[in-house]
Formats: sequence, structure tokens, C-alpha cells
Amino acid sequence: MAIFSATLVGCALVSYGLARAGATFLPDCIAYVLIGVVVGSVLRLSGVSAAVGYALPNQSQFFLFILPPIILEAGFSLNKADFVQEAAPICLFALVGTVVSTAVYGVGMFVVGITGAAYTFSFWEAMAFGALISAVDPVATMAVFSALRVNKTLHFLVFGESVVNDAVSIVLYRTCARMVGSASPTLAGALADFVYVFVGSAVIGAANGGLAAWTLKRTSLYRTPSLEMAVFFVFAYLPYFLCDGLRMSGIMAILANGVTLAHYAFPNLSRVAQLGAQQNFKTLAYLAETFVFVYLGTALTTFNHSWHLLTVGWGILLVLVSRAANVFPLAAVANRYREEPISRKTTVVMWFSGLRGAIAFALSLSFPAEDGSGETRRVVISTTLAIVLFTVIVLGGGTMPLLRLLRVDTAEGEAPAGDSSAFLPLPAVSMDAPGGRGDAEGGGGDWGGDGSNGSG
Repeated sequence: MAIFSATLVGCALVSYGLARAGATFLPDCIAYVLIGVVVGSVLRLSGVSAAVGYALPNQSQFFLFILPPIILEAGFSLNKADFVQEAAPICLFALVGTVVSTAVYGVGMFVVGITGAAYTFSFWEAMAFGALISAVDPVATMAVFSALRVNKTLHFLVFGESVVNDAVSIVLYRTCARMVGSASPTLAGALADFVYVFVGSAVIGAANGGLAAWTLKRTSLYRTPSLEMAVFFVFAYLPYFLCDGLRMSGIMAILANGVTLAHYAFPNLSRVAQLGAQQNFKTLAYLAETFVFVYLGTALTTFNHSWHLLTVGWGILLVLVSRAANVFPLAAVANRYREEPISRKTTVVMWFSGLRGAIAFALSLSFPAEDGSGETRRVVISTTLAIVLFTVIVLGGGTMPLLRLLRVDTAEGEAPAGDSSAFLPLPAVSMDAPGGRGDAEGGGGDWGGDGSNGSG
């Protein structure tokens, strides 16, 4: 872990150098992957890659320590006004679109498998593969969007879809994974399980956020910022562990919790706690995301892979096809009910922005095999890694040329919505500054505040 800690410091310095140089042609996450490849190659050549493998997190540790900060910060940084304005198309792409992508990829991979053109998966194995690979992570695209200041509609449709899509993909994956090896799997049973876990987890997360807002409103914790921050952080992560223990979706719960905390609990914090919460959530999310991309690069050179080139080729093709089957038809549906239609340029960029990343790879580490074979899991891990690297490097790296080719509209004098940059300057902290509870007890409204966490 000392090697990875030192690598994270190096990645932060690389990000700083790229930002100072204005090098928007190379998104940070691509640089992190390349650094991971170099580190992994050095470790393999030095003969210690096996020992390093034991120090790397497994799938359970990924979901306990790496993914929660990323999802929490994504929900916490959502801008309420922009999300409500684009809620219908975001939910359409994230809910219906994810199911469509899963079905197209899963059925496609199942068909090419039984025809002998790729590795053979059972139907529910293929659907589980489709669910995990449908989790989009457009971090490279969002960095380019922020640098070029694209229009708010494009920025927030991509950002908002990715936030909700992650939770939907995880719930859908676990639903399909339960069907693998089941004595009598049915589509109706899978659908009922999906709705139960998705809705139940969201309710628990939102209820936890409401309880946090009420607690901070009715107490004077703001007089002791250290205790206030401690209580806020425990409330932030509590629903994840609760739902995980109940065999529901901790990721869905922590996403709903993050949104609720931002809009109801955050205004009830003192000013110093507000600044601390914003920056700490961003810092933890940045470290987790950076670790994941370094991990991906390292895994490429240190894991014992099972490469099936035809499966990788079909996987990449089906990712592009399933994304197209999701974005283009649903954009046409959304445009029937919008005053300002989603333009063809925006739709093309949304399709191109379907990068895969941390969640897809983390889910592949626990892929179920119907016959208990480790070979199936290794094929899925290797294929997922190839798809993630292809989308991050090729699609992520091609985002800027595509935007310039299409001449996509830019924002008019406003910061992009949902910008989750970890490198925001800290304003001067004053315990008596307006905006927190240091100068006036309680915020506005029943639970406090106007619903803005100041991050969007």
C-alpha cells in the first residue's frame, strides 16, 4: 500500500501540472491509467507483483471503502434546480436506458456465445455481464466538458445520468446475479426483486438524510464543530452499511442520502462545517477515483488474465451498439415532451460519453459463474478491463476533438452544473459568516436552508 500511496501523491502532482499547463487534451484519468500501467510493469519486472496482489482491495473492500465516497459526493454535488429541470430525461436515460443497454448487451453476448463466435455464457450470466457493463463513468468526458464550458443541458444530462445510472446498474446486476444458478429463475421474479431493492434502498437513504437534517436543526451541535462534523459524517455513510446488512443496495441508499443531505441537512451546519463537508467529500472522492484508475492500469500488467480476443472485440462493439440503442431512441421520446429539444449534436456526444470505469470493474470482480468455474469470472474481468480502458482512452481522449468537430454550444458566462472538481479554492472561513448556523440559529424552512449546497 505504500507504493500506491506514493503513486496517489504523484497523480495529484501530475493533475496540478496539467492544470497549470492548461493541458486539456489529456484528461487526468487517462494519465492515472498510464501511471498505473508503468507502476504495474515495474512491479511485475521486479518479481513482486504477486505480493502486491494480496495488498490490493477485493470486491468486498471495493464496495466498502472505494465506491461509497465516489457515489456520496456525486449525489451531494447535484444542483437541485438543474436536476429538477432535467429530471425527466435524466431518469429516462438512467432507468429505462440502463435496462435497454443491459438487455441489448446481454442478449447480444448470449447469441454470439451460443453461435461459437465468442466465449459461451448462460442467459443470466450474459444478462449479469450486460448489467455491470452498463454502468457509465464519464469522468474523462466531464473534465473536458468543464475545461471547454459546454452548455448546461449537455453537461447536466451526462452528469445526472451517470450519477443515477451507477445505482441502477448495481441493483440490476445484483438482481441478475441472483438468477445465475437459481433453480427457477423468472423475469417476473427478477423484476420484483429489482423494484424492491431499488425503491427500498432509496427510501432508507432519503429517510436517513431527513433524520440528519432534523437532528442538526433541533440541536446546538454547531457550537462544537468537531462533534457536528462527526455526526454529519456518520449520517453520511450510515445508510450504506444499513442497506448492505439488509442485503439491499448500499450504493442506491448512499446516493439518495447524499442528495437529501445536500438539500436539507447541509444548510443546518455551521459555516466551518459546511466548508469542511464540501472539501472533505470532494477530497475523499478524488482519492477514491484516482486509486481506481491507477488500479486499472496496474491490473492490466499484474493480474493473471484470460484473454478471449473475439469476446473482447464483440464486447466493445456491443457496448457501442447498446449505448446507441439507449440514447438515440430515448432522446427522440424525450423531445416529444420538451420545449427545448435535445439536439442531434448533444445526442451524439451523449452516446460518445458512455465511458465505463470503477463500478463496472468492481462488479466484475465478484461475477457469478453458473458452473462455479473461475474461468468464466476471469474472462469477464479481462473483457471488462479491456472495455474500460478502450472507452476511457479512446472515447475519453476523443471527446475534445468530437466537441470541436461538432462545434457544440458553450455555456454563456456560467459555471458548468454539477462540476465536481476536487480542486476548488477554499474561501476564508469565519465562524460568524452568513450562510451557516454560526450567526443565526437554524436555516430557512422547516428543515433549514434553501436546498443549495453551494457546490453546483
